[in-house]
Amino acid sequence: MNATWLDTLVTPWRRARVTRGAGARTRPDLRFMHLPQASIRYRDSGADTHKPCVVLCADPPVVLELYDALMAELAPQFRVVVLELPAFGLSLPRLGLPFALDTVAALVGDFLQRLGAGPYILAFPCVPAYSALWLARHRPQLVAGLVLMQAPDWPQELQWKHGRDPKGILARPVVGQLLLRLLRRRRADLWYRLALGRRELLEPFCAATQCAFDHGGGFSLASAFQRHLAGPEPDFTGIGQPALAIWGGADRSHAQTDKASILRYLPQARLLHFGEAGHFPELEAPRRFAAELRREFAAPAIGVPRP
Repeated sequence: MNATWLDTLVTPWRRARVTRGAGARTRPDLRFMHLPQASIRYRDSGADTHKPCVVLCADPPVVLELYDALMAELAPQFRVVVLELPAFGLSLPRLGLPFALDTVAALVGDFLQRLGAGPYILAFPCVPAYSALWLARHRPQLVAGLVLMQAPDWPQELQWKHGRDPKGILARPVVGQLLLRLLRRRRADLWYRLALGRRELLEPFCAATQCAFDHGGGFSLASAFQRHLAGPEPDFTGIGQPALAIWGGADRSHAQTDKASILRYLPQARLLHFGEAGHFPELEAPRRFAAELRREFAAPAIGVPRP
């Protein structure tokens, strides 16, 4: 049974509240891109054609307002774009949007195509990382490089998903969607308590996410578990772009994950461990994260094989 329509049903009533409300004005660089299947909320540091463009994807329930420090670190060398996936944060899915991996990845590809600043360095975490892999495999002209955070291979990620839903409640169509709708605020706070390595970030992370909920934000984790992070292993063979695989060592949710398993798809990747960071190494250690991106991708080094 496919119950993902429940997470798109309220979109027509939320659109004006989201796109014209306070959640659209929290930062001066906030934008919306309206596509046939979704309205994507994103931040853009500015159209500088002389810089490589890094596109970051928020890791739900993280929202765009938490990227100030990272954008400031990256902006001198890169154009920086940060987006929220549809049905998360204040990005709105169109009515009936499928949540399948190929559909969501193709939608992100359409966003990148319309943005017109490619090829891009895609810095995508955890579940969104598989959309970046899909694009590198199926639309390689859009992808100059990959930075994947907290992303193992597909079987390991399915084990991680089971650990987040051990009783299979979110995996149950209708029940999962309705229950998460009722409990999303508590679920988000509990997730941050488990996943953050830097405890001083707990209050600002929770506050930003709860504020997004106040302005009509979504957290469609049940639909993502049921239709996006599900099924047989996708084909991620033949991906040749330069790549980094970054792991926060203080992430308790991935304590049992085989971190090196991502090298099955990206044997060329440098595997890095940020011991002080949790599930969000790009946000918990922004200066170190930016330094690694500069080392790997800043012009004129981008596209040049490492020795």
